[in-house]
Amino acid sequence: MSGSGGGGYVPPQRAKFNCETSQIITNLSSIDLIVLKKLFVGNILEIEIGKNEALIALNADGEIIGSVVHPSTTDIIECIKMGNNYQAEIIEINYPVCKVKVKSI
Repeated sequence: MSGSGGGGYVPPQRAKFNCETSQIITNLSSIDLIVLKKLFVGNILEIEIGKNEALIALNADGEIIGSVVHPSTTDIIECIKMGNNYQAEIIEINYPVCKVKVKSI
């Protein structure tokens, strides 16, 4: 009788984030519900690096809607620091949840 080869479980590595072509879909965190009420599916949000190196989403008036929390968040922050720009399209609002697609522009 033989057992497994040992070595333990190694989780698969996630794909490398490409600053120009990769996209993420995620729910915004720490949502400002007052700002969210002004928004609709299809609205485009600006993505910036906020305080404490957080990735934030802003509406056309510069109001912060919430933050982007995703395994690729640190990659996007590094891409922004290298000169890339990002936007998020609202793809679903199920109050108080706001789902966005973040991509390079």
